[in-house]
Amino acid sequence: MSQMMIDAVTVLLPSIRERSQEIERLRRLPDDLVRDLRATGAFGMPMPRAWGGPEVSLPDQLRLVEMVSAADTATGWCLMIGSDAGFYSAMLDDAVGRALWPDNDMITAGWLMPAGRAVRVDGGFSLTGRWAFGSCCLHADVIVGGFLTFDESGVMETGADGLPVTRVGLAPASSWTILDTWYTTGLAGSGSNDYECTELFIPEAHTFSLGQPARRPGPLYRMPGAFFANAHGVPLGLARRVLDEARAIIETKVVLPSLVPLRDVARVRDAVGDAEILLRSTRAYAYAAIESVWASLEADRPLTQEQRADLTLSRIQCFRTARDVAQRMVTIVGTQAIYTSSPLDRLLRDAVTMAQHVVGGPVIGEAAVGLLFGIEPGPGIGSLV
Repeated sequence: MSQMMIDAVTVLLPSIRERSQEIERLRRLPDDLVRDLRATGAFGMPMPRAWGGPEVSLPDQLRLVEMVSAADTATGWCLMIGSDAGFYSAMLDDAVGRALWPDNDMITAGWLMPAGRAVRVDGGFSLTGRWAFGSCCLHADVIVGGFLTFDESGVMETGADGLPVTRVGLAPASSWTILDTWYTTGLAGSGSNDYECTELFIPEAHTFSLGQPARRPGPLYRMPGAFFANAHGVPLGLARRVLDEARAIIETKVVLPSLVPLRDVARVRDAVGDAEILLRSTRAYAYAAIESVWASLEADRPLTQEQRADLTLSRIQCFRTARDVAQRMVTIVGTQAIYTSSPLDRLLRDAVTMAQHVVGGPVIGEAAVGLLFGIEPGPGIGSLV
């Protein structure tokens, strides 16, 4: 990863951290913050060198997302989602991808799940649908949406396996209508609104299947679902911030009515120790998994089922650990965490909300464990594990 990019992002971290309450209140990232983050090149992390991009390795992408998430969870989440253009463009013809993303620092948003209905028309599809969880969509240049396909007579298309055919369509953000739906207790600043379109023409060349191989060479584009590989960084950064905030409170707080410093209470030290062990072991598992995967991708070796399982299970563990650590520290510091102005209150709400996401949920986990028994997941899930 370019040291220049790291340095540029590092300069922004204090400001991002100080603006966390503003970000939550706005329910989106401030425009000037997005502009500054774009300027670092971070949204273009996976853009190919052939386009003048940095083509940042998966482990280094994880590190960058973790850094930003420790400053503000919603900003880290938007960086994780918004930097997917390099992966999606690898699924398209190179000229088509470059036309959609003429600038390496453009932001991409959208939901891959097939919430839309697309009827085949001359040259492409007529797409209608409504999608949820469009994180960072208010700042996006390109938005994606998954859909089921139907033939010209309106009959749903199925593949050789008898299952519905699904694809993902991409179009400029101006082609979609964004709905003001993102009213949540956690990750409020991610601006993950619903969005919709009606009879939007999507050229077939602007669509891809999650099951297809990438059209672009290179280790960064060899693994299906690589756009989820840096998701570990958000809960890891959140958990680190939780522990730092809690330790700062514990350092100065006095327990009433005994007037004993909180840091001298045995149960508090024990809780902090357990949380540090949990976070550091979780982080070690995450980085061991992604570095093992990256080594195989660089060597152009097929990933083993165990490697794929480890990458997925370590991600799920990161989400669970963040939620667990946040809850433990809120309990330990007591009433100082009950106010909405408290970073710990916000971080706990963020941790609970993000743990509901499919990438950290039980369906993906069940598929990953199946790999350990030699069972390949079915279509759809298979591209994410």
